[in-house]
Amino acid sequence: MPYLNAPAESIQRSFDIADGDLPDAAIMVGQWGERPYFERVRAIWPGAREAGSHNLVIEEGGRRIWIGVVVGGAMAAMLSQAAAALGSRAIIQIGSYGGLADGCFVGDVLVPSLIVGRDGVSRQLSRNKPIDPDGALTELIREEIGARLDGATVRAGTLLTTTTMSHERDSDIARWRRRGYAGVEMECAVTAATAAHFGIPSAGAFVLMDNLAAGHTIFMTSEEDRRRISIGKDAILRGAVAAAVRAIG
Repeated sequence: MPYLNAPAESIQRSFDIADGDLPDAAIMVGQWGERPYFERVRAIWPGAREAGSHNLVIEEGGRRIWIGVVVGGAMAAMLSQAAAALGSRAIIQIGSYGGLADGCFVGDVLVPSLIVGRDGVSRQLSRNKPIDPDGALTELIREEIGARLDGATVRAGTLLTTTTMSHERDSDIARWRRRGYAGVEMECAVTAATAAHFGIPSAGAFVLMDNLAAGHTIFMTSEEDRRRISIGKDAILRGAVAAAVRAIG
């Protein structure tokens, strides 16, 4: 049987998920370094517990929310599919992105209005078509993050998902800017395409780490940049959880 069509009980057993840890919603986090991120989560929700590999489950608003750390499309596909099959009614991808638009600054947050996949996984699932995030969930995320973000801007725009990190060339950046993409990252199209396959609302939120349009790279990150990024990461995590709880009721 193809994995994409595997029954829920098989996936639950394969991922070693207890009945009491099945998700009502899921937050996928594009993040290098699982342990320090889980420490961040536990600092906010001390009762967070492991749910199989690469996931924590938290209790918020009477709902069980998975928080899974993923790097790249393969991990995003596996965890988002497991979340969908095991009961998630909303799936949100968060993380960081490289800016491609003028006038954006480190610490700003992009809540995409359209997602374009240029990775193999999302192309296969979406038939190489752009993916529309769920409108209602997107608005909830914008509202919740905006209420938590101090000194930065929540923006809308088209997000590009690629296969590799930091392998772009000058010609790639120029082409992406001509096409009007607001930013680039590695997981969102995969998570959104997987959620769409299962008929589950999805959306995303991403903190600007560097702005390729302005010639600013992560190698130039200052202490003030790190402070703004940390504030942004906290805002998108808390905001995504709050939006998920509101979305599923």
